[in-house]
Amino acid sequence: MHTAIRRAVMALVVLAVASAASAQPSSPFTAEDMLKVASVSVLDVTEDGSRVAASVRLPFDNATVDNRRYGDPTYLSPSNVTLQIIDARTGAIDTPFKGLVSVRTAAWSRDGKRLAILIAQDAAVPSGFPSAKLFVWETGRKALTEVPAGADTAVALNSSLAWTPDGAAILVALRDRTQDAAARAKFRELTEGPIVVHKSTDPFLEWDLLGRDNRSRSIAALDPRTGAARPILPQARISSYEVSRDGAFLRVMEDATEKTDYETIGGTDNVLKFVDAATGQARTVMAAKDLKGLTLRWSDDGRWFAYAKKGEVFVQGIDGSAPRSLTPKPAKADAKGAEPDAATPGARTGDEKKPAEESFSVTSFSRDGSRLLVTSRKGWYVVKVADATRDLIVPLQEDEEKNPRLTAVGWSPDGAAIYATWGARDKWERGVVRIDVASKAMTPLVRDARLYGGVRLSRDGGTFIFTASDGDRPADLYTADARFSSAKKLTDLNPWIAGKSLPRSELVAYRDADGKRLYGVLRYPVNYEKGRTYPIIFELYETFFDNGFNARAAFLTNHGYAVFHPSVNLVVGQPGEAWVKGVTSAANRLIEMGVADPDKLGVQGTSYGGYATVLLITQTDRFKAAVNVSGKVDMVSFYTDSPRLGVRNTHAPEKSQDRIGGTLWDYPERYLDHSAILRADRIKTPLLTISGDQDPNVPASQSREIYYALRRLGKEVEWVRYVNGAHRPPDSVAESIDFEQRILAWYEAHLKKPEKKTDTSALGARR
Repeated sequence: MHTAIRRAVMALVVLAVASAASAQPSSPFTAEDMLKVASVSVLDVTEDGSRVAASVRLPFDNATVDNRRYGDPTYLSPSNVTLQIIDARTGAIDTPFKGLVSVRTAAWSRDGKRLAILIAQDAAVPSGFPSAKLFVWETGRKALTEVPAGADTAVALNSSLAWTPDGAAILVALRDRTQDAAARAKFRELTEGPIVVHKSTDPFLEWDLLGRDNRSRSIAALDPRTGAARPILPQARISSYEVSRDGAFLRVMEDATEKTDYETIGGTDNVLKFVDAATGQARTVMAAKDLKGLTLRWSDDGRWFAYAKKGEVFVQGIDGSAPRSLTPKPAKADAKGAEPDAATPGARTGDEKKPAEESFSVTSFSRDGSRLLVTSRKGWYVVKVADATRDLIVPLQEDEEKNPRLTAVGWSPDGAAIYATWGARDKWERGVVRIDVASKAMTPLVRDARLYGGVRLSRDGGTFIFTASDGDRPADLYTADARFSSAKKLTDLNPWIAGKSLPRSELVAYRDADGKRLYGVLRYPVNYEKGRTYPIIFELYETFFDNGFNARAAFLTNHGYAVFHPSVNLVVGQPGEAWVKGVTSAANRLIEMGVADPDKLGVQGTSYGGYATVLLITQTDRFKAAVNVSGKVDMVSFYTDSPRLGVRNTHAPEKSQDRIGGTLWDYPERYLDHSAILRADRIKTPLLTISGDQDPNVPASQSREIYYALRRLGKEVEWVRYVNGAHRPPDSVAESIDFEQRILAWYEAHLKKPEKKTDTSALGARR
């Protein structure tokens, strides 16, 4: 359906729902409603916090993806949004574009009077390739102007945008138009053949090399009036770049990777370069071998950076000076093995264990670059860059579970305070705090049960921009002053949802089979009646604590189900045990609370959660229905079965989410133990397994394996294939609705079917 028509239909639906809501009781939240829930993303904020550029997205407008083009550098998945320019003082909203646009990025000029906007144009253009268009929005005139494009080069779709301090130019990345034709040809060669050859002697995996193609670009200063480009850096494989505050230079990360890195997903060896913005002269600041594995934190002027390496924090300048440790390791014993004097603080005597060395991470520089915020398990420190003296401003307890959840937002411009988000560990109490550096006092600015997200402070330190919700409804965008004394709602993204029945949520504490305290999020059935038990569906995926609007849970709870998101304690080497230890304990707790019907338990998960679901039902028969969405079941076949993702499927079990802890050849028994397919004969729970034929992450063959195994074993199983779908199986509005309704129907059939009644007359006759 044409975009304009779709938006018109959506508008009519929303108006109809809103009108009905004002005159009638709440109506059920449906599968169709799931596609109408709008969300907001902040693109940029003016330095004084007075204006916000934000994008508003609906699933309805982005449902169809050409998943066969996954990995094609010349294809863009839909990202259709409404661009909004919001006046944070008055709440007034401007929409520069009349309809939906695919906004790639946006950046305000220093004075906040102009916004540079980069959008993607689809492939329905003469070149046949998606292209970028650059626009400038002027707030005073409320006028939108397109920046003229060059003849041979165009702004790259993955370009960053940065205004020069005087607003005369925009720093952009450019890409030669001819490169797209070569990239698409290579993609077609790998997917269509007719003959494809892979060789271990090639330095890169073919898909890894193709994935790096979009890094080939140049950097230029673009005149927003004429489109004239002044070259700064010639074409290179550029991973990222940023312009200094004064506009005098750029810091550039240039991809210098020589071969596929099996230690890191998308592993890249970068060279850090300093580039003079006026002359384009480049100088290497840090070689790839020194930069590998580091995350750099930059001073505001861009002339200093800090990083943590092996638990030690270093600072270094772009002038080529040597790195200097701000947290040096304690001096070791001398060559004769002499111990420190017993009178020395921290000295050990007798058989005391040697205290573990403190390991530090670096967070951010103060505005003037004189101090750094660094953290360790012992607390938050402010370290003076000049002499490395450090002051503990937030002490933490050794038991992490006794500390609040703290995440730094940023320093105040004068360096007197640090702002952070704050959250309790055992209840839904959340907010923002101000930590005074001198007094070390932590002052709550806002603290309540609401859920706060995306908290950012304007550069002048006077305005907060953030999203907030009650935890049960979709979030909206808000602004507040530096004291949080005048919070103001900037958007009303989903007014229609006021007419819908939504569940309430509750944080539930329980202990797993090992006695570890865990938490999960319970969403009660709509119109819940205390004292009545309900069928309950467990949605699995690692750990949960905070609530927040969940569309699928809203849909299921409107049909009489409780939904619970349990946490588990995953252990490297034996992660499979966590699911049976944690999820069954959570079920026991909900039964004790009088919420769950013990005979009507369902379980489901997507991706890693789907893997957990199938693994769980090989270990227990307590669940009467299960749904696996795009989850793996065979760790051996999955190990190398994802060509378009490069090393993703070997890295996951070896080093990341799957937590096997080593290669297939290091621990073959662990791969077998965590392959549900090998224990399919133990499964008694009816299983619905759903996959997308174009899934590059977890190939659909994983669902095929468990389907054929369970069918062969005489078990109840159903396999739903979305032929055009990927890791998110549905691939259109109609398929999205079908997907949700199929899951509901599975539970309706297995958790709500009438119980069989015993024919007592026949028993009497036999007696």
